[in-house]
Amino acid sequence: MSGAEPIPTIGMEVHLHLKTHTKMFCACAVEYDAPPNSRVCPVCLGMPGVLPVMNRKAVELAIRMALALNGTIPEFAKWDRKHYYYPDLPKNYQISEYDQPLGVGEGRIQA
Repeated sequence: MSGAEPIPTIGMEVHLHLKTHTKMFCACAVEYDAPPNSRVCPVCLGMPGVLPVMNRKAVELAIRMALALNGTIPEFAKWDRKHYYYPDLPKNYQISEYDQPLGVGEGRIQA
């Protein structure tokens, strides 16, 4: 150990809603004031035989955000199924980035 004073570092995880007309992995409309379970489809429900299709506009907005935070965009990104068993998650998984995210690096903003 060098004896130098440690420099405090603060990390944040931020979740936000991208301004798109449809959901990230299906064509269902995004309407936050809609009645519960009224904007769902077989993809949302994880029905057998259906496959998600990524929302291109959401990816474009996510890339813009990563660049605005001084992150870098890799040539390849992937999404994984994270399995959970919760009563409010009927398909028992969520799609998320894990080891190869869309934006990487030490993204930062000046505060």
